[in-house]
Amino acid sequence: MDNSKSDIGLIFKKKILETGTSNLLFIKNKKVYSPQKDYYEGNTYKFFHSKVKKIFKKDIFVNELHNYDEILLIGSGKGVASVKTIKDIGWRRKNLNQYKIFLKYYRSAIIKCNQYRF
Repeated sequence: MDNSKSDIGLIFKKKILETGTSNLLFIKNKKVYSPQKDYYEGNTYKFFHSKVKKIFKKDIFVNELHNYDEILLIGSGKGVASVKTIKDIGWRRKNLNQYKIFLKYYRSAIIKCNQYRF
């Protein structure tokens, strides 16, 4: 599987937790939601939480995904990425508004870091 083009969602009892590589943020009416529990809050999640103070914790159910405008993947390997579609359930992102805001936060932090090639 090419992780730059797809990912695998981890689901337990019909609740979405995270993906195999990233934390998930769900956007609805400009509000940001994340799963309530049973996932690992990575460094990138903590970084964005320091920038976006109001991330609401709630159970995110698969059958409610159609209610969300955007889904963002965030993680050390991905930075921030916008989910375009989830073909299995017919979900499609409605806009990129919050993605653009998150990307600005991420890029401004990256510029300040020393970069090394491995």
